[in-house]
Amino acid sequence: MAARNSEALDVFLRVAADSRVSWRTVELAGRGISADAASVTWVISEGKRSLSGEELSDLLIEQSDLVDALAESWQCFESGEISGADFEIHLERVVMGLEGWISRASRK
Repeated sequence: MAARNSEALDVFLRVAADSRVSWRTVELAGRGISADAASVTWVISEGKRSLSGEELSDLLIEQSDLVDALAESWQCFESGEISGADFEIHLERVVMGLEGWISRASRK
């Protein structure tokens, strides 16, 4: 079930609701939800009208790579390939990447 057709939001919601993860991981999921919402808002309100198709496409590909890393890390955690602590490290990198992405995109 993808929430609002956002793979990132779907994963962040699953993470936040999972009883196996730490409170720090839940906090990171919340930050990820905020970053995802900010990116959607920026793309709709600013990105589509202020950037060329190529510029916007490049940014969205960068964002997609982060979402792919998020989904892959979650899958690895779900299957037991990585521990909760390792997942938290991966999640923090992705969330920081998404927060950095929206910061960079907003300056364009």
